[in-house]
Amino acid sequence: LKLGGYGILRIAYPVCPWAAEHLAAWLAIFGVINIVYGAFAAMAQTDFKKLVAYSSVSHMGYVILGIAVWSTAENAKAWSLGMNGAMFQMIAHGITSAGMFFCVGVIYERAHHRNLDNFRGLYEPMPMYGGISALIFFAAMGLPGMCGFIGEVMVVLSVWTFAPGGHQWVGVTLSVLSAATVVLTAAYILWTIQRVYMGTNPAYKNYKDITIEELACAVPIVILSVLLGVFPQLVLGWMEPSVSLLVDSLARFR
Repeated sequence: LKLGGYGILRIAYPVCPWAAEHLAAWLAIFGVINIVYGAFAAMAQTDFKKLVAYSSVSHMGYVILGIAVWSTAENAKAWSLGMNGAMFQMIAHGITSAGMFFCVGVIYERAHHRNLDNFRGLYEPMPMYGGISALIFFAAMGLPGMCGFIGEVMVVLSVWTFAPGGHQWVGVTLSVLSAATVVLTAAYILWTIQRVYMGTNPAYKNYKDITIEELACAVPIVILSVLLGVFPQLVLGWMEPSVSLLVDSLARFR
């Protein structure tokens, strides 16, 4: 997923800037379709791993949307915000998606199934696992203070100024749709937490909590999820000059 987004940004756009400019509105629309469709598809899943996979489709839609917001040289600052947001979203998603798949793997190793409707009550026998899972899922949800929030906000703000063919309403509409989908993301994330971890279930009462080996995998993910949410400049300050230089060169092409 990240190689695809990075390939569009670093190879497809510089090689074919004329196509990128003329198809910017369509690419942005496809990005929003990814965001909305991925969220609805994730909400419909009963397989834990499929839910995480479709959530990735939704989150990567923000990457496409941030890259697509082609602007003139006069408005390159807004496009640069979107591009940097897309890059940050790829990094953040690499952290949270790995964490979510890890959470699925831990419980699959014990239960030997991934059916969301057959779990329930895992907080009781596995409190530490449940707490770590909640933090990772909240980061994926885009909770403020977590890494998933930064890139999405940057992209949404950038899209607000997008005006293909001088039509400002296009950017406003796409921005509102992409921002509103956060509600759907919160819905399937919180619903998943409720179905898997809340309540009681005698069938799982003897499950062992997260092991030292599993904890060694989970702790770096949790630390990065919080650290990049509180101090995004750790990443943005490193990549912003290069991304802004690319944006300036593409914007001058017009």
